[in-house]
Amino acid sequence: MERKSRKIGIIGHFGGKENILDGQTIKTKILHEELSKATDWKIIKVDTYYKKKNPIKLLIDTFKCLFSTKDIIVLLSGNGMKFYFPILSFFAQKFHTNIYHDVIGGNLDLYVSKYPKFKKYLNSFQINWVETAGMKDKLENQAIKNCEVMPNFKRLSIADREEEIEFSEPYRFCIFSRVMKEKGIEDAIDAIQSINEDAGRVICSLDIYGRIDDGYAERFEEVLKNVTEAIQYKGMVPYDKSVEAIKDYYALLFPTYWDGEGFPGTIVDAFSAGLPVVATDWNCNAEIIVNKENGILYPNEEIRNLTEAIKWMLNNKDSINELKSNCLISAKKYQPDEYIKKIVNVITES
Repeated sequence: MERKSRKIGIIGHFGGKENILDGQTIKTKILHEELSKATDWKIIKVDTYYKKKNPIKLLIDTFKCLFSTKDIIVLLSGNGMKFYFPILSFFAQKFHTNIYHDVIGGNLDLYVSKYPKFKKYLNSFQINWVETAGMKDKLENQAIKNCEVMPNFKRLSIADREEEIEFSEPYRFCIFSRVMKEKGIEDAIDAIQSINEDAGRVICSLDIYGRIDDGYAERFEEVLKNVTEAIQYKGMVPYDKSVEAIKDYYALLFPTYWDGEGFPGTIVDAFSAGLPVVATDWNCNAEIIVNKENGILYPNEEIRNLTEAIKWMLNNKDSINELKSNCLISAKKYQPDEYIKKIVNVITES
């Protein structure tokens, strides 16, 4: 890749000095790391983590960045968009600052519907990188004209599977995401427990990895008091250690119904580890997961719910190694090099 000296800014949630492992923070950190490796650009970081912790610092950092570079990548949550979009749009129009909006999640179209001014703001930016084709279509239907698809990517070591694996009871399933009700955590627990109860033995187990959402911590603690030993919470894992943590599981469960779901990073983690993903046909999951090829999507005519999806996985052990091989092929699509090259080219040519 051509390395051309330049100064750019990145405004996003870097998490301060905390070890925060939510999707927004991970995506922001990965983008910074990959651009730092691919170029010799000076990158000015503006950490929106300080919005509540030290808002004066954030404001000063923001305007220092705006006045010191003409190229700024922004990765913002809902509240961040409401605060930053008017400022960024003003600089784009009055000072010809190039704003590259790297969209977080999968519900930007709902914000455009709720806040009509967003349409003007988004169209004033150089580009809006959205995570899925579905989101691009929704925004274009709302007259947002400058969208391009940029899927979630991670530089992960793709697991090495040269030999078929023999699986036996208990079949180990895992969840690797933020722990909140809307991610289907309780649905997964109920499904695993129901299957075991019906069998009269532990056929399968479930290990849950991820940061517990602040608003769900008390509820999750109560849920765990009423589960069997087959259900375990395993804590948090750094995003670059995900493959090693989950590679020996049978499959990953992702029964999400969260409104903000875009291109879930957990699917990239699972594919890289060679794990088929059992997921809801929700938002844009079907753009990434191909039913019975690298996972199971439900509901469909054959499989109506998560319990039936897990049972399909258990009853089709002969297909699992083929699914796992397909996952490793899928994982290669989400390595960062191609996408970082596109980002560098867009900025360089602006």
